[in-house]
Amino acid sequence: DDLPFTGVIEHTNFMSPDDYGGKRFVYLSKYLEPDHPFFAMSDDELIATYIPYLRKINPKFSRSWIEHAWVFRERSAQPIIPLNYSERIPDYRTGLPGLYLANTTQIYPEDRGTNYSVRLGNQIATLVAGDLAQNANRG
Repeated sequence: DDLPFTGVIEHTNFMSPDDYGGKRFVYLSKYLEPDHPFFAMSDDELIATYIPYLRKINPKFSRSWIEHAWVFRERSAQPIIPLNYSERIPDYRTGLPGLYLANTTQIYPEDRGTNYSVRLGNQIATLVAGDLAQNANRG
């Protein structure tokens, strides 16, 4: 069976549980299409959906291990990239003079990250400066 989440990140594998008062923190991630049924589930329903799969990862897992759970839903947190997206990445120039597009859908194949956004911002700044210089030379 496919897991209903794409990542299981145990923060206490990065920092000692001592840093968390002896507790373990686990983050389950899943980026979804905006109309996915998980968006309509209550927090308890979603957690109940995940429990059997957590037991597949760790057969000893018990619901009682969860002292607190937080569910965060954001319909636009991550672009969902379809097959062959590299052939359809939006151009920086929009076709409207002086209007440029720069967002996280254009950093493919990278994932979200401040460093990639900064890199993209630098690329756009260079592009705009070049376009302005070219237009000034036509003058």
